[in-house]
Amino acid sequence: MEAISPVMPGSEEFEIVLGKDQPEYIPLPAMFVDSPERPMITRWQLSEEERKMIAAGANIILQQLTFGHPFSPVNLQVVFPNDNPVIAEL
Repeated sequence: MEAISPVMPGSEEFEIVLGKDQPEYIPLPAMFVDSPERPMITRWQLSEEERKMIAAGANIILQQLTFGHPFSPVNLQVVFPNDNPVIAEL
């Protein structure tokens, strides 16, 4: 699985790249949404092998590093390549 751009098709001008020019990190295209919750969105593309695994019944695991603090809510979605994700509202 790899992070890809555009995060939200048609909004490329608002993207940032976390970890850019930091060799110890894999660059992560991301976008902050202008709303009171200020969510950060990333887009991920599954490899053909991962797609086959999911089709065969494999699960998706989401790991959140909380460092012992309360965790932040997450919203995991499946969208087609040219679709934009639904922004969760509280």
